[in-house]
Amino acid sequence: MNWSTTGFIAQGGEEEEDNQLISLELPDATKKEIDFTDSSFFTTPNRHLPTPAEVRAISKDAYKSYKVTPVVFENVNLIVKFGTDVTIVEAVNLWMIKKAFQNEVPVPELFGWRVDDEGYVFMYMELIKGLTLHECRDSLNTMQKRAITDQLSQIMGNLRRLKQDPSDPFIGSINRQHLLDRTFEFKPKTGPIPSVKEFIDWFALLPQILASYRYDDPDRCFLPDTGEIKFTHADLHKRNIIVSSFDPVQMVIVDWEQSGWYPDYWEYCKACRTCYKGDEWHTDFVGEFLEPQEDLYHVFMDYCFVMGSFF
Repeated sequence: MNWSTTGFIAQGGEEEEDNQLISLELPDATKKEIDFTDSSFFTTPNRHLPTPAEVRAISKDAYKSYKVTPVVFENVNLIVKFGTDVTIVEAVNLWMIKKAFQNEVPVPELFGWRVDDEGYVFMYMELIKGLTLHECRDSLNTMQKRAITDQLSQIMGNLRRLKQDPSDPFIGSINRQHLLDRTFEFKPKTGPIPSVKEFIDWFALLPQILASYRYDDPDRCFLPDTGEIKFTHADLHKRNIIVSSFDPVQMVIVDWEQSGWYPDYWEYCKACRTCYKGDEWHTDFVGEFLEPQEDLYHVFMDYCFVMGSFF
């Protein structure tokens, strides 16, 4: 898979010899307006995406710039996510995953994006109908819970088949930009970073940088300097998993705004971080669809606490 540099994706079996190199040129993230005319939205003749002005006119809180409620156009199966905190990188993430995996990693289809004169990004995508896992969790029976963990395990296994060019590794956003994980929100921007060790060195040093003094770090030795770099959702909260069908169970994963290339254990740490200690999501779900990394998770959380990162 090619994103200006060369990457790889396993298309086929799980064995290394079944992997197939494919090429995929990412959309130009510098453009302020793109329509994906090959998407399902444009199969209807003469259909146009609503303008930013039309979206704002319908929005109930368009006066906000951050965490604006998305606007739904149900008659055309469209939802528009917009605001100054929305990024084109998230749109590119969605586009790439849909192109690379089709329904093997179910995500909303991207129809296009706009950037207006005020710097608001408007991301036009498929409306997914259903309940979030957070909304329906108390009504799930044992069989449905098992079906959900099984399907999430398969989805995550598919996503983690995505590989970088081993000669050009990096940790950062898909288009080789700075890290967008909210763990680092309000922290100095950084990235891309060329290795796991350099990333972990930076991560472990952040509390000292923010405190403006240095000390011997007793926990740094517990964070591995090596390991695979995997494409990571980075926010597998129950609210970001929509159950679109219960019989059979079918799900769609949304909100890829924090996604990027991270150490292979990052997904587990971030998924556990979305809930309180002892929550069913942590104890009964996450460890079933991701490889448990409990010791690393506790070290990760210690660093987050010290640096005042609560997202």
